[in-house]
This record gives sequence, C-alpha cells and structure tokens, in this order.
Amino acid sequence: MTGAPDIAALRAKLAGGDGPRFWRSLDAVADSPEFRAYLAAEFPSASRLAAAPERRGFLKLMAASFALGGLTACGGGSGRDYEVPYVNQPERIVPGTDLSYASSAVFDGFGNGILVTTRNGRPLKIEGNPEHPWSRGGTDVLAQASVLGLYDPFRSQAVQHLGRPSSWPAFRADLQARMPGWRESRGEGLALLTGPVTSPGVASQIARLRAAYPALRWYTGAGAGRGGIYEGARRAYGRPLETIPDFGRARTIVALDGDFLDLGPGQVGLSRRWSEARRAAYAEGRLLTLHAAAPTPTLTSAKADRGLVVPAQAGADPVARWTRSAGAALAGARGSGIVTAGLTASPELHALVHRLNGALGNTGATLIHTVPAEETGAGSLAELAEAMDQGAVEVLVVLGANPVYEAPGALDFAARMARVPLKIHAGLYYDETGAHADWHLPAAHPLESWGDVRSLDGTVGLIQPTVAPLYNGRTLPEMLAFLAGGEGGDGGQDALGLLKAQARNAGEDDAAFEARFTEALRVGFWAGSARPAETVALTQAAAVPATAPSPAPAGGVEVLFRPDPTIWDGTHADLAWLQELPKPLTKVVWENVVAVGPRLAEREGIATGDILRVESAGRAVEGPAWILPGQADDTVTLTLGYGRDVPDHLARGLGYDAAPLRPAGSTWRLAGARLTKTGRAHEPVTTQHLGTMEGQDLVRVQALGAAPAGDPKGAPSPASFYPPPESQDRWVAAQWGMAIDLDACIGCNACVTACQAENNIPVVGREEVALGRWMGWLRIDRYYAGDLDAPTTHFQPVPCMHCEQAPCELGCPVEATLHDSEGLNLQVYNRCVGTRTCQSYCPYKVRRFNYRDYTGGMTPVEQQQRNPEVTVRSRGVMEKCTYCIQRITAARITSAKDAHAPIPDGAVETACQGACPTRAITFGNVADPGSQISAARRDTREYALLGHLNTRPRTTYLAGLAPAADPNGREG
Repeated sequence: MTGAPDIAALRAKLAGGDGPRFWRSLDAVADSPEFRAYLAAEFPSASRLAAAPERRGFLKLMAASFALGGLTACGGGSGRDYEVPYVNQPERIVPGTDLSYASSAVFDGFGNGILVTTRNGRPLKIEGNPEHPWSRGGTDVLAQASVLGLYDPFRSQAVQHLGRPSSWPAFRADLQARMPGWRESRGEGLALLTGPVTSPGVASQIARLRAAYPALRWYTGAGAGRGGIYEGARRAYGRPLETIPDFGRARTIVALDGDFLDLGPGQVGLSRRWSEARRAAYAEGRLLTLHAAAPTPTLTSAKADRGLVVPAQAGADPVARWTRSAGAALAGARGSGIVTAGLTASPELHALVHRLNGALGNTGATLIHTVPAEETGAGSLAELAEAMDQGAVEVLVVLGANPVYEAPGALDFAARMARVPLKIHAGLYYDETGAHADWHLPAAHPLESWGDVRSLDGTVGLIQPTVAPLYNGRTLPEMLAFLAGGEGGDGGQDALGLLKAQARNAGEDDAAFEARFTEALRVGFWAGSARPAETVALTQAAAVPATAPSPAPAGGVEVLFRPDPTIWDGTHADLAWLQELPKPLTKVVWENVVAVGPRLAEREGIATGDILRVESAGRAVEGPAWILPGQADDTVTLTLGYGRDVPDHLARGLGYDAAPLRPAGSTWRLAGARLTKTGRAHEPVTTQHLGTMEGQDLVRVQALGAAPAGDPKGAPSPASFYPPPESQDRWVAAQWGMAIDLDACIGCNACVTACQAENNIPVVGREEVALGRWMGWLRIDRYYAGDLDAPTTHFQPVPCMHCEQAPCELGCPVEATLHDSEGLNLQVYNRCVGTRTCQSYCPYKVRRFNYRDYTGGMTPVEQQQRNPEVTVRSRGVMEKCTYCIQRITAARITSAKDAHAPIPDGAVETACQGACPTRAITFGNVADPGSQISAARRDTREYALLGHLNTRPRTTYLAGLAPAADPNGREG
C-alpha cells in the first residue's frame, strides 16, 4: 500500500522502553502522527472518531484498530509473511472438498442408516444412506437436526459433582473406591437405568456387568417406550415380538390407531415401503387402500383413503359405513391384507390385532414377526420406582435417560429418587435428572462416537465418529466399561476397542476381521444382520372381547397422550430447528397445545387460545386450546416434550409438561379427567392461518381410472405480456425442474429440516414467527376438506416454483431476482435493496425477507454447522429456494468433466429430495426426455399450482389418488 505509515516502528515503540510512557499518556498517543496516519489510511471512517476521544472510547477504538490491522493490513510489512499449514495432513482430508462417512442416526435406541457430510473435519449435513437395507436413503426430522445437536451450546460440557464442576479423574477415583464394596455384596442395591437398548455391544456389556454383579438390577425407560407393542405380542403369542408389515404383498391396510407413517423409530423404513407398494399398485391399475380409525389425527390417518374418528360418539352411521368398508376390503383380500396398531395402542388392542391377522391368513404372508430389535429383559420405570420406595436401591446409575422428566407423574420419580444415597447420571444434557444426581457426566454425541445399533428390522448399523468429542464426553459403552473395571474400562479399551471386541468372531484372524470391519464401516452396517422371520402360533388364551371402552364419568373427558411430532418426548427440545418446525397438523411452533375437537369446543364455548385446565387425581395441566379437526368428541390430546424446567436451556418455559397427568399403568390414556376454562388466553403461534383451500383446486385428487382434473395436457397456453424467452446457447445442457407426488407426501417435514440445514436458514424465534417472519424456504401446507369433525386432510410442499414467466422478476427494481439460461430463478443477495416488491408480486408467497440479523447472535460453536457453499445472508435481503444451485454446480464440476457434456440424470439431488423418506420429490433435467423428471411430467396426474395465472412454473405436482368404488361397494 503506497504511502502507508510505518506500523512496524509504531509496534516497536509500544513494545520497547517507550511503552510505559506511551500508556501513561493516552492524549499523546491520540495526537501521535504515526497513529493518526495509520488510522486515516486503514479506517477512514473511524479517524473522525479519534479527533477528540474520551479515554474509554479511545481504548476500545485502539484495541479494535490494532487487532484488525494486525490481521488485514496490506502494505509496509503489515501483512502476514507466511502461512502455517498442517504439520501432518489429516488422512483423506482435501481442503475445501466434502467427505462422507456412513453411520447411524439413533432414535430411542433404534438406528437408521445415514451419510454424514463433512468439510475440513466439520460435520455439516446428514443424508440418507441408500445402501442401508432398512432406511434405504430416507431420513426423518430428528436425523436431519442431529447435526445441530452436535453443535448445540446447551449440551453438557463438564463433569459435575453435587452441582459443582469436577473432572473425569475425580469421578473414576470415587467409583474405584466404591467397587470393592460392590464386589463383596455382589452388586446388592446397585441399579442401572438406561434408555431402550438395541446395540449388541451394549447388551453384551450389560450382560457381563450383571455377571460380575449378580444382584444388580437393570431397568429401561423412555417417554415413548414400546412396551405396549411387546406386551400385546406376548399376550397373543406367548413372547414379545416385533411385527414388520410387508406392504408390497398387501392389497389393503387397516390401521387401528396406527402410526406407521408417523414420527418414530420405524417411520423412515415403513413409509418408504408403503409408498413403493402404493406406486406399484397404481402401475398395475389398482390402489393399495388404507383404512384408518383413530381418536386423534395422525399422519397415518391423514393419508387414509377411508377414515374414521373414534370413539363413536359421532354416531352409529359413520362407524357402520367404515366397518363395512374396511371389513369388505379385508375379506376380499384374505392373506393379502394388513391390520396394524400403533405405539400408543393398548396391549389389549395389539393382542386383538394379532388374532385378527391370524384369522385372516395375513400372519406370515403380509406380516413378518421377528425377535425384537430392542432388548426386553429389563425392568420397567414403575418397578424401579417401587424398588426405590422400598429402600432397595443404594446406587442408581442412569445412562442416557431422563426419568425425572419423562416418568409418569403418578410415579413421583424425583421424590423416590431422593431416597437413593448415590445417584450417577450421564447424558447429552444437564437435564432434570442430572440436576437431582450426585454425579453428572457429559455423554458423547452419536456423531462423535463409536458404537453399533439395530434398526427396527434388526439390521446392525455402525456408528462412527466424524469429529473428535467437542466436550470430552464418553459413550455409553465407555461408561459401562467404567462400571465394570474403573480406570480404562475393560482392559483399557476405548469405544472403538470395545466395538471391535464385540464384532470379532471367535477364532477370526486379524487380517480377515480388519477387512470385514472396514467394509462394514464403508457401507455403514453389518450385511445380513437383519433378524430372521420367526414362526409364530397364537396362544389358546381367550380373545379380548370386542367391546367399546367404558365411557368416561359424566362431565369428564378422555385424555390422550402423544409424542410431539417435532421434538418427540422432549429429548430434542433444545434444538431450535425443531422448535421452529411447524407441527404437521397444527402448524404451531415453539410450544404445545391442548387439542380439542370442534364439537367439544362448540359445546363448551372454547376458542383457540383459551387456557384450559385438565385435572385428575389432584394433578393438573394448563395449556392453550387448539381446535383440531378430526379430534374425537369428549377427548383432548396432550403432547409430550414441553414444560422443561432446567436453567439456561433453550426449552425452558416453553409449553406445558404433560407427564404429571400420565397414569402409571396406562401411560397413553386417562379416562374421567375434568376440563375447565381458566378465563385466561394465550394465542399459539402458527405458520398457517387458513385451513381450507377456499374453493381453489390447490391440491388435486384423482380417482383411480378417472379422467385428469383441471386443464387437459397439451392445451394452448394463454396469451402473455412476457417477451418470448431468448434462444439458449447450444452448450447449455440442462433445464431444471421438479415434480412433487402428493399421493406419496406424508407431511413428515424431513424436507423442511433438510432445506434448513443445507441452506443456512436462520431460526427467528417465537415473536418473529408471530409477526409472519418465519424464514423457511420450503413449507408444507395442510388443507382440510369435507366435514371438520371427520375431514379429509391434504399436504402440499411448496418451494419456489421457478416460474418461466416469473412476476417477481418483472417487479424487482434492481434485478436482484433474475432467470438464468438453465431455467433457474436466481436471487442475487448483494444486489437486493429490500424493497420486497418481488414478495408482493409472487402468487405462491415463497419468498422470505430477513427483517433482522438473525444469524448475528450465533455462538462460535453453532457457526461450525454452516454450509460454506451457501451464503450467510445479512439483514435486509430477500431469500428463497434456488433448487440447491450449489449442488448443481458441484455436479457440473465432478460429473461433467467436459464443460459441454450434460450432467447425468440423477447426479443432482436437492436437499429436500434426498431427505424425503417416501421419495415424493423428483428433480432433474426436463429437456432430457429420458430423465425421471420427464417421466413424472408425462403422468396424467401432473398439474401446475395456480397454472391459470400463466406463470409456467418449473415445479409441478402429481395429484393424489383416491379409490374408485364400484356399484358392489368394492374398491379398486
């Protein structure tokens, strides 16, 4: 830089003998010609502030100036003279390029195969693993958000003893001092509580621990456990079993309070198999029909072709019609039907479903039974609470569970836990149980762990770390090793050593094992490890009588408890992405609500936002009312996961805690509760205020075999005031487009979370969402049709349409939004001046304006998750979907070595497309007649949203499917 001041001389003056005199005379420094010349040259705007500074302001200015000058000065020797490279280049890391690892996402102890994309050693994005035999490339919202959980600043970051900071060596020393007494007493009074366990390695360690301490008692607990499913199988077959439906061999499905499409450990695999079976049936000219009966709406009941709201207070006629329809479908498909029940169904209903499937010939044909993926030999939370109450527990070790929060209120777990002399807790968060423990230990996140985990079908997936532990946490196997052997665990092995020891076959030599283990790490699972089908036979126990449940007492209501569709049982409540993710059916964010049906609301004078009090047996819960179409009469639904009360946590103070009302015996249903209005109001925040299509055909449904609805294909386009598109250069190889199959979309929100992770979309908070400032680039609209007491429900994902004749481009005064030669509607962020004209002109309302600097307050650790390929937008610009243009560019670089060669079909997968468990989204080159997107556009169900506006969107839809009834009442 020509004429730059002699900064080196100034630095020498500061560091040398003149330094003390320099600091004693700030006025002299402010007037020094060296400093003023430096300030004027490097920071012209700041030089005015130094003309007459006060001392405090001058110190701030000087500190900032020298810090920035030392980093960025460009002349007179003020810049860096050298760079420091890696001393040892990390293996396989190429700066600036992505590296993917096959691993497993863990959901309530169960696994789904994932690929973790890293950049320079930082995990950035979760993709589905297409090779995994269970999940087959799909993901769910929890897997997508798990990368944010890795960088969550609310994670536990240190060992704590009696609420004060401590260390791992101190904990090990305390543990080792107690072990001789444990061995002498054979573990009498020692209790171990974990979450659900499917890991073969963890199960093996627990077995060895119980062998070392024969009197040790092992318990498992979770806010949404699968005990009812296993108990129902035990009553029907004499043993607990997992039931896996084979939708590909079915002709009709009946779901009795079923949830195979809803969030849960099996959602990814089951929804993929259901959508594939439904597509295959459509290709054969038939429909795989779904009949669903449920007391509160779910994603499964929302996708039903024939739905029923139960209990039957709605009247006998709807029940009779549904029963005739479902019964006729099952009778006409003997041996090729499926009857299923869900997580929250009672053991009695599960047992009845098993017997019904056996009578219909479905067992072993369309329904496969296997040994449970979950270890079922542990005691329950209720049994542990009883043991603590009797003083039989002297040491309680809680690993990866939060019973103080999750246990039903009737167990009074915190009070009983207080009677235990020594309490040890390990978890990702210093949660409610950690606050009641003597020792709290930080656990390692799955993305920084070694381990294994089973999927619902029994496939053993591997978990491998993609980054070193950020907070010195330990894995569950390592903590079990501490209990077994103290310092270093089993022979000094770490988590990788424990995993290898578990996986090695007897007598297997090192070379063979390492080759087999390396291949398993590459694909992410042990091939052929799924549980084999079991031969089952119904017991001779009397079938459960098919009688209606006893009515609630006069004036009482039935309370239904359900996991939250975004944060589940509260385990993920501190993840802001999930808190701001609209619930699929209510579109409420940042809280839970008390769902009431339209008839109950009308009868009791309840309006949305009224604070309701639900009480039973001296316990009460208060929350805002939400009138939910499809909710059964005289029932209310409370969701889990909220009402947290741990200081300095994101989730603290959000919503109500439903656990106090949960009974110990029947944790999903409470009869005879009292419902009253408190007279107060609190309006829930939602991202969608209109529930119907207001007479428009936004979502189209086409009956099987019927003519397409709407304008016929090939009809001439109406006249347009837009000029004809310019002829494309001969080298342009692609015209991008997207098709979304509304029959396959289940509204699960995996695409929305994937888009947020991929594109650095900020969280804005409850107050900003209330002002209409939600920033999601992709939304899923939910519409109701028909009777609100038993409506038909539709889901419609809406990204940017990438219109060929885009009103936004016409309206922008600075051409910040424009079209490129490949048909993409682009957004130039640094050109946008924030007029929001394009947002006004857009008929689809898919543009988002960042009114505030929503990313400015992120902690340094949170910033590590940002995708470096996507701009982090500053305040005051318009944002929107760009079809993941960064992925298109990457494919052009990696797949098309010749700049004039086309990108192969399937080489570009948008974030939303890759995350979708049902493969409802197709993306590709519409100019290629052989591409998948072109095939989708040739489907007779294809239509454009608001096509009559002549915007010619590149994003189009395939209409949903409906059964065609013939005169005999049978279904097509």
